[in-house]
Amino acid sequence: MKKEGVTQKEKGLFSAKKLASYIMYKYSQLPNKISDEISPLKLQKSLYFCFAYWGGFVRKGKNKENELNISFDEYLFSERIEAWVYGPVVPDVYHDKTIKADEQISLFKGKEYVKEFIDDLLTDILTTSDFKLVSMSHDDKCWIKNFKKSEIFHNNEIPKEEIIREYARQI
Repeated sequence: MKKEGVTQKEKGLFSAKKLASYIMYKYSQLPNKISDEISPLKLQKSLYFCFAYWGGFVRKGKNKENELNISFDEYLFSERIEAWVYGPVVPDVYHDKTIKADEQISLFKGKEYVKEFIDDLLTDILTTSDFKLVSMSHDDKCWIKNFKKSEIFHNNEIPKEEIIREYARQI
């Protein structure tokens, strides 16, 4: 699935690392947070659910003959999403320990609608317990289909198309 002149690697509104940095910043602004830093679980589920709900929302808008006039990319980011034991993970973010919380003001320039959508979603995600988020992600058919309990390494890719299709049906 390749747009003319755009490779799969280039597809997406943001890099997952920059979005992770923004999510970390939003977590740091919570008034009643349990810890000073976001847990790796919460960060990974935040990335996944932001990707899934955004993609599903945009796809659903496009499927309704674009009545919402949505022209945004369905992909928030292009990085690989894998089916790990505790749910979907973006390995590029998980393995990079240098990512720091940053408001990323320029990230949303011209994409204020995307920021509003993500901020609304993060209001719920960031106040949900880590293991509730894991449980919710384990209910997703795309994770179930791609997670193989019997395998030694749990790193099967979850195709982004499967995620978006599933969430477009739910929304």
